[in-house]
Amino acid sequence: MPNTLCHIGIQLPLNRLVGGKKYLLWVIIACIIPDLPWITLKVLIVIGFFDPYDLRLYCTAQASLFFCLFLSAALACTTRQTSRIFLILAGNCLLHLLLDPLEIKWGNGVHLFAPSTWAMFHLDLVWPEHPVVLVFTLVGFFLLLFSWRRMAAAPLGIAWSPTKWTVGLVFLGLYLAGPLLFLDRLEETDTYYLHTLRLTAERPGKTIEFDRVHYNAQDKTVKTFAGERIFVTGSQPDRSGRVSFRGRFLTPGSIAADSFHYHPDERDIASLIGLFMACTLLLHSVLLSHFQARKNQQGP
Repeated sequence: MPNTLCHIGIQLPLNRLVGGKKYLLWVIIACIIPDLPWITLKVLIVIGFFDPYDLRLYCTAQASLFFCLFLSAALACTTRQTSRIFLILAGNCLLHLLLDPLEIKWGNGVHLFAPSTWAMFHLDLVWPEHPVVLVFTLVGFFLLLFSWRRMAAAPLGIAWSPTKWTVGLVFLGLYLAGPLLFLDRLEETDTYYLHTLRLTAERPGKTIEFDRVHYNAQDKTVKTFAGERIFVTGSQPDRSGRVSFRGRFLTPGSIAADSFHYHPDERDIASLIGLFMACTLLLHSVLLSHFQARKNQQGP
């Protein structure tokens, strides 16, 4: 997936073109919604309370367009203009998930057509570090920076309605609980090779693709999302870093790599900066709205 700043750099201007200047804060929220499960995954993996394979299957389902729409509906129910906000969130979640598969990600993709099919969709046009990604990353950064005051001053339009908030909680419940119904189907499709990785004894001879795993050149191992270290033979870089691999398992704990691609680490930095700026902007807007409402209540 493109980094957060890249998504903002593409999606904010497109929404301005179609007349969505008043709702750019909601566009920023929509840029983050499909990535929320992956952010949660990284946090919960570190905590270690859950089985990493079940957790990743859960987050994979939650990151699909189908479940992004449930969260979009839940958020839209907290606003005065529920229908309009839902369309903005849903449309930009779709746009987010159409941009993600443009990048080359071995063993990766998005789920646009779930739950009818859990096959991953990907186009594989450019690597994540391609110059065009850098250009839109910088566009996103400067758009946030120079439009900060104007966007922070635009209210989110949150409104208390017991009925709408109750409906919103139902949608939120579907977003949180619904993915549990599809874990088995996801594993059957071997999404992200999770079934292959889980069944350690059955690995030998099976193909495998790793997307931007941590590679240690000293001991020639990759570290999977679950924390397992797997020995690499065959084609591999001579330095440590983020590397994508294609190959097959020789033994349960080793692979023969047919090809690899070395990635710079700047993408993660751009996403962290983008998430920090977006969350800070949203907090700024909420606080401004709160203080403005208090000022109006007190009168001149």
